[in-house]
Amino acid sequence: MSIVTLDPTTGFGSSEAFPLAPRPATLRGQVLGVIANGLGDSEIMFDAISDALCDTDGLAGVTKIVKPSVAVPPLPAQWDEILVSATVAITGFGGCGSCSTRSMRDALDLEAAGIPAVCIVHSALEPAVRAMARLVGADDYPVIVIDYPHNPTAMWTKEEAAELAAQVVDAVRLRLTR
Repeated sequence: MSIVTLDPTTGFGSSEAFPLAPRPATLRGQVLGVIANGLGDSEIMFDAISDALCDTDGLAGVTKIVKPSVAVPPLPAQWDEILVSATVAITGFGGCGSCSTRSMRDALDLEAAGIPAVCIVHSALEPAVRAMARLVGADDYPVIVIDYPHNPTAMWTKEEAAELAAQVVDAVRLRLTR
């Protein structure tokens, strides 16, 4: 088993930009990895995004893991599952600084492992997520932002979670492909 980590010394003042994983032309035949942190009803949103991309883009499959807590990395076995099966990935969602920045770190770790990823965050936590990206030299890392009136802690109705998925699915596709 290998563990991929980020070198925090490559940001601020480094001449090297954080390299993004190469994006596929389309999502057809790709396996979507989903790293959910289990916050509120965000898992419903991730499931709806996955279903929509399977229906419209011809994904070959979906591998979803739910982390044991909102502000921690996936368990080693969960990382192995994602790294072995996923060819593109989405992460998120956080209602606090540590939840959101951990989701961004998950996305950056996936990129470092060669898996194109995107992080979905709430506008209230976007500054913290952007700071995390800057730490590794990924100042322009693509994130998808959900705004008010939607609650940052993902305490949504099932209908609202499905509505959010419909609102962001095109942005997910755009950020995972070239």
